Amino acid sequence: MIVVCPNCSSKYSVHSEAIGGGKLVRCAVCGLTWQQNPVKEKKPKDSRGLFMSIFYWFVVFITIFPILFAPKTISKYWPASASFYRIIGMSDSQNQEAFSVKNVSSFFVKRNGNLYMGIKGELSNISNEVQMVPRLVISLKDDNTSNLSFQTSWTHRLNYKKLLPNQKIIFETDLKSVPYTNLICDIKLNTL
Repeated sequence: MIVVCPNCSSKYSVHSEAIGGGKLVRCAVCGLTWQQNPVKEKKPKDSRGLFMSIFYWFVVFITIFPILFAPKTISKYWPASASFYRIIGMSDSQNQEAFSVKNVSSFFVKRNGNLYMGIKGELSNISNEVQMVPRLVISLKDDNTSNLSFQTSWTHRLNYKKLLPNQKIIFETDLKSVPYTNLICDIKLNTL
């Protein structure tokens, strides 16, 4: 602890154990003697606590701000986050303009005595960004030129998770027991 002479203001560094509950002391400079009681030492302010608080809020800010206000940028560099944004309703829902479905054709094949109609085509990412690959919703219906009323649809999940800009993939799916008739095929993208 620091002891200060009340007469000449000389300062002395003394162990607090030497003073105990109080002691008569004498100044070496001016010779004044006085009763010195223990002095409560002021603790230096802990600047580390303030620094940690500022650091904590800084980390929270740089984490939350981009998540809330830059979902497109985050989805670009981390495509898996697009699912999170769709779940919380913040997605601009991979619009169908990012993809192109081309060269769709149908074929029939017999397997194990059953007739299957297959659909084959090409899905392309026509945007300038990485896109999460959507599921394809394929619908077949009668073109109304025959008396047969037929309509069905199914969802086909592709084996790819994402498509790079200008990347193309071939898809193929089939359906059992499709009648021989003039069918109209419609393919939509399901981004959910």
